[in-house]
Amino acid sequence: MNVKKELCKNSNNTNSLKKIIIIIDAGHGGYDPGAIGIQGIQEKKINIAIALRLQKLLNDNSMFHTILTRSNDSYLSLKKRKQFINKNHVNFLVSIHADSSKKQHVSGASVWIVSKTRINREIDNYLKKKTPIVFSQKIEKIFNENKNDIYLKKTILELQTNNFQKIELDVSNKILEQLEKNTKLNKTYPNYASLGILSSINTPSILIETGFITNFLEEKKLRTTEHQDKIAYSIYLALKNYFNNSS
Repeated sequence: MNVKKELCKNSNNTNSLKKIIIIIDAGHGGYDPGAIGIQGIQEKKINIAIALRLQKLLNDNSMFHTILTRSNDSYLSLKKRKQFINKNHVNFLVSIHADSSKKQHVSGASVWIVSKTRINREIDNYLKKKTPIVFSQKIEKIFNENKNDIYLKKTILELQTNNFQKIELDVSNKILEQLEKNTKLNKTYPNYASLGILSSINTPSILIETGFITNFLEEKKLRTTEHQDKIAYSIYLALKNYFNNSS
């Protein structure tokens, strides 16, 4: 079996009869407010406001179906968020946050991708602990037919996460391109970090920092429904353009 060919075929071809499933993760919530702005706005409120707007835009397009990790001001631990992702085979995850800094002049949006080091560690942990994770039907089939072949499983997961990273980079660049039309960018290129919410090995994922609420002017904009709409629409357009072109 040409595993690389099969994985590439599986990740690059979107079945037009199936909806593209997007998980939208609004960061923080409940007793975890996230960062606090200069004027007192809580990050969690901005995150859920943009997440709900993005959900509506995506669901209004017949190509998409969305799942929210939280739909209200409720607390969901990182562990439970990750368990939720691991138990669902979806096409993409978008985690929405607002940034903060001790330096009040710092501003701008950014997009983050999980580091290769973190993903390799997650693959090794999965192979050792056999944590329940739902993969695509093709991968599940290969794993079931080769239950004791750790080397094959590791190779497949490394190939898949390499494919995921390409997807993440492509989507991130499209999002940055759209965001730049509506807001300042802190960084004009995707960034890498060891972020827990992005570390599931069954789902390509990105984290968007929509701006700095510790910057007076940026917090003022992020509080408004007009700016929240612009951010949500920028993300929506990028996802629509990417998945339209990859189908």
